[in-house]
Amino acid sequence: MSARLSVAALLGCAVLAVGHPPGPAEEAPEPRAPGASPAVPEAVALDRKVIAEVKDHSTLMANLEYLSDVIGPRVTGSPRLERANKWAAEKMKEYGLTNVQLEPWEIPVGWERGTATLKVVQPDNGKTLTVASAAWRPGTEGKVTGPVVIFTPRTKEDLAQYKGKLKNAIILRGPPANVAPVTDPSYLGSRPAPKKDEPKKKDEPKKDETKKDEEPTLTSAQQSKGEQPPPKKDQPPVGQPGGGRPGGRGGFDFALRALMDEFLKEEGAAVLLSDSAKPHGLLTMTGNWPSTDRGRQPIPTLFITHEHYSLLYRLAKAKPDLAPKCEVEITNKFIPGPVTVYNTVGEIKGSEKPDEFVVIGAHLDSWDLGTGTTDNGTGSCIVLETARALGALAKQGIRPKRTIRFALFTGEEQGLYGSKEYVKRHKDELEKTSMCLVHDTGTGIVQGISLGGREAVRKVLDVELTTLKEVDGWKGLNMRNQGGTDHLSFRGTGVPGLACDQETDEYRYTHHTQTDTFDHAKPANLIQGAQVMAVTIMRVANLPELLPRDPERALPKGKGRDPEPKKVDPKKGDGKSG
Repeated sequence: MSARLSVAALLGCAVLAVGHPPGPAEEAPEPRAPGASPAVPEAVALDRKVIAEVKDHSTLMANLEYLSDVIGPRVTGSPRLERANKWAAEKMKEYGLTNVQLEPWEIPVGWERGTATLKVVQPDNGKTLTVASAAWRPGTEGKVTGPVVIFTPRTKEDLAQYKGKLKNAIILRGPPANVAPVTDPSYLGSRPAPKKDEPKKKDEPKKDETKKDEEPTLTSAQQSKGEQPPPKKDQPPVGQPGGGRPGGRGGFDFALRALMDEFLKEEGAAVLLSDSAKPHGLLTMTGNWPSTDRGRQPIPTLFITHEHYSLLYRLAKAKPDLAPKCEVEITNKFIPGPVTVYNTVGEIKGSEKPDEFVVIGAHLDSWDLGTGTTDNGTGSCIVLETARALGALAKQGIRPKRTIRFALFTGEEQGLYGSKEYVKRHKDELEKTSMCLVHDTGTGIVQGISLGGREAVRKVLDVELTTLKEVDGWKGLNMRNQGGTDHLSFRGTGVPGLACDQETDEYRYTHHTQTDTFDHAKPANLIQGAQVMAVTIMRVANLPELLPRDPERALPKGKGRDPEPKKVDPKKGDGKSG
């Protein structure tokens, strides 16, 4: 069935489900002792009841369509994000949640996108290029025409050769990125199928696989200076100016980058171009507010499609006699701060241990080239669907033993700020918080939960989640680490922060691009994700004890994407902190 037909069918179910009468009151099954058989009839029956509730009465796609198409993209600090916060709060109340709050925090300055144009004026080839301003970057002072310059200093001393040569320059930071064609399955994180006459190789760790999760990490100081967190699992690295990733993976020189930006500003360069590093005309987007101690605005910066970046690079590199020039104009607006933003939080109160918590979360903010559907409207609406389903059971008298807290964080795209603020605000509750589980990789099915090397947690959840084998696509728990999303904010608190392990699906194409739109959402996959999340969170809420704490308040070290780490060293970090 096509996605459109699936949406229509599910929306029909949602309409019929409105106000469905509650069944007879039931008590939740007694929690069993650790290590007991997973086939306790009452517990399995509750799992199946949760799964059926999501399947039969879902409002997930209706919510996602409204969030995507009516509210639209939700940049941190924007009025649309605040509107989404308030809409989500009303949904939580509608679903029977209590203590629904908009929890405020602040960013130093807001930002509003204007227009951005870039035209080739020499040679006169008639090309208007596809660009979008990076977030929290200023505009130009009207139209500016200048030369295209390849700018590739490797040291502080290299800057001297560019002195006096960059007035109004259109800056390219090195060669284009190496972008795999769409026919190459490695772009989607997949391996090509073996040829018919080629014997299958035994499963063994691949060097390149091991490195995929080993992205550069940021210190808190680097984040405060506007740098970005590492990419999420199975997403491409965000293109840095000029082809991509100066210094290579793990070798980015943040101090030199800051020095170069200041040099470009002093020399009067017009704009810095960043290769979006995606195929077929896709843009990408990122950006962060400048720290208050920088003193000067950063240089205007444009993301440009890979094909158009390559065009300019060829002209500047191979045809210096043409002296290529471009005309650029950018109109952006800064909103004086501080600007108040919110996390949306609501609860289903626990029946026996209301002062103990299990957190389920996703981030509500998005970028604005598309409508923020797969990053992360999907995760947000799965959290809301889990709230609806478990709220419906609570109305029937089937309540969790512990309080389940549903959290829609904001400011994730700029550096996990909202979830970090949640941790600060609820610091006195963290000792009694069993887990935070986050959904944030688009529309792919949830095939497992990544435990980040937590063997003690695995021993508990292996027993508890057996019923999920009945859910299509579920493969089970794994010990991998994931980076770049809100579960990492719980690192160092003792609370196990876990992430859904999802199929990549189209995430590499939609992620941060203009194609992050509702038509790419896949209803069956999202229903499956909500079923997994709802069963998992209810099981953890009904455990006899809290999940085992992170040892020594540290996230255990895993082995990238290796199937299992051979040894966990709790004294060392996992190298994936956001």
